Amino acid sequence: MPGWSKAVLRTVGALDIALSLCGLYFLYAAVWGGVFALKASVDAPYCKIAFGVMTATNGVVLMLFLLAGFQLLWLRRSGVMVHTTTSAVLIVYDVLIAIFWATGGRIGMSVGAATGVGNMGIAPFQGFNLAPYVYPIASTVLLFVAGRKIAPTLRSSHGIAH
Repeated sequence: MPGWSKAVLRTVGALDIALSLCGLYFLYAAVWGGVFALKASVDAPYCKIAFGVMTATNGVVLMLFLLAGFQLLWLRRSGVMVHTTTSAVLIVYDVLIAIFWATGGRIGMSVGAATGVGNMGIAPFQGFNLAPYVYPIASTVLLFVAGRKIAPTLRSSHGIAH
């Protein structure tokens, strides 16, 4: 297995872990402050429900990136797939949030009101919206390039070399 391939997998794995831990801290801070700060209004009556769903979704995404990070550090093939799938889920989730915003109405307004606080957990993976999706897309492309070069030697999720 080429050294650069190992370095790519382990670097993406370390970044996944670091960004996940940062996101978990932000998620904790958002829940601690956000639950008490959010107030339902006539225009956004479902704000707390939207916040809860967003927080749960953020938690799942962060846990999946954390899992992928450890699998990549251990050079497991399943880490590439978990990272890729989670990156795709993150992008689809963001598109769905945008669709809710665009539809407006009481549900759209509630989602809009909860988005700033409810999505703090995934903010590190979004690049704080300075360059959205750069990390998920670039890291996935790097993993596929490295994975093609080392696919026969990557360990499976059971730790058995192929």
